[in-house]
Amino acid sequence: MARPWPVGRALGHYRVMPPRASVLEMSPQFKNILFCPLGDRENPAAVRRVADLAARNDASLTLFGAIAEPSRLQRALHRDQYIDAIQKTERRVVSAKLARCTPKTGDVRTESRVAVGNPALSIIERVLVAQHDLVVVTSDEDDEDHATIKRLLRKCPCPVWVIRPTRARIHRVLAAVNPELSEVELNRTILQLAASMVSLYGGELHVLHAWELYGEATMRSSAFLHTPSAAIDALVASARSTHREALNALLAESGVEEQPWKIHVRKGPPAGIVSEVVAKRRINLLVMGTVARTGVTGLIMGNTAETVLDNVRCSVIAVKPPGFVSPIELGAK
Repeated sequence: MARPWPVGRALGHYRVMPPRASVLEMSPQFKNILFCPLGDRENPAAVRRVADLAARNDASLTLFGAIAEPSRLQRALHRDQYIDAIQKTERRVVSAKLARCTPKTGDVRTESRVAVGNPALSIIERVLVAQHDLVVVTSDEDDEDHATIKRLLRKCPCPVWVIRPTRARIHRVLAAVNPELSEVELNRTILQLAASMVSLYGGELHVLHAWELYGEATMRSSAFLHTPSAAIDALVASARSTHREALNALLAESGVEEQPWKIHVRKGPPAGIVSEVVAKRRINLLVMGTVARTGVTGLIMGNTAETVLDNVRCSVIAVKPPGFVSPIELGAK
């Protein structure tokens, strides 16, 4: 039996570590991938990356697109023949687009599907029907695409990988974590997924924990507490050390501490700190969680994840917490 591994005073618990395994063995193995190219711009690099991931995991790949469904008023204004002709034309356009995204080799089991309806809702319904374990999207970064991506990150039951164009020659991956007891499983998935991406494709591996001292602003500004500045500074220093210990313990508990992590423990609002580190370190892939209580239907992203998504231009993999239940029901409109 492996020895018990202390997971730090900040986390306040112990776990028995399993025998060592490679990062690829520990990381999520996506076997049923849904690729949804949004917008009009083509992204050949993204197509290659998705095909490569599917081939490495011996996964099936479904290329998916959606065409608009006419409203009730539009149906009332136009004959069925007119609507059918429009939809047939749009279906041909989307099908041709998906055909251009089909892997050039025969190493990946691939199929294409075109649905009629709202893009985000159609994608989520497809995930529910076919039990996809990863959704990959590309976009033109316009308002419509951004709204679709936000809805996916809030309500899609599986991880969502938003691939944005990059000219970077070095692959830099950042795992954003929060070593709290309630988020241990989520953090483990984030760390292992980030480490696996670097193991597969090379590059730099970063991990970030942003923290704040509860009540610091009140202590420094309140006319009632009269807390000396030196005492507050001592609390900050102690908290910084505790958060660093907690992050180190999380890396050890997750079995990835031997990876070449560049560790960032930063004091400040999480959304701002994540965006700042992404820009400063020229990160081109951010792996983060959608934070909320588990086991409740209709979980949504926390404000931190919403703000980060708005502020960064790199690719993002968003991971749901364990127990997430999508609020979307099959057939819902």
